[in-house]
Amino acid sequence: MAIVGHREYETIYILRPNADEDTRTNVRNRVESVIEAAGGHILKFDEWGVRRLAYRIRDSVEPRYHEQGNYQYYRFIAPPSFVDLDNEEVDVVAEIERNLGILDPVIKYISVKLDEHLDPEERLNRPEKKIEPVADVQHADDEDDDEDDD
Repeated sequence: MAIVGHREYETIYILRPNADEDTRTNVRNRVESVIEAAGGHILKFDEWGVRRLAYRIRDSVEPRYHEQGNYQYYRFIAPPSFVDLDNEEVDVVAEIERNLGILDPVIKYISVKLDEHLDPEERLNRPEKKIEPVADVQHADDEDDDEDDD
């Protein structure tokens, strides 16, 4: 019988733009260890690289602001909570975000619940949906004045 009650989540976190390979690997291992401890499964991991931020973010350790960040993306399924080594029930997302919050290289993070009440076996067998790129959108002020042919 399959364990029912898992949820699907996305977590995106932003590291300092100068984070080296070892730092990125350490943060990644920390996130993955929480997911694995909860009995979850990683569906997808993407390293999006260094990108410009929408707004400047103040560094929590250094007296400076960041205009770029190194983006990391996770999609995973896990139960909503698990029992840790101290026999205490812990919320999976709260534990991931707690870990991200105490790691100095992490400057921002967010987790989103995508689906709930999943059968893990069924979800693991379902292929990822391919997302097609968005077509170029023509704005009203870019259109030709062909409509005014009176």
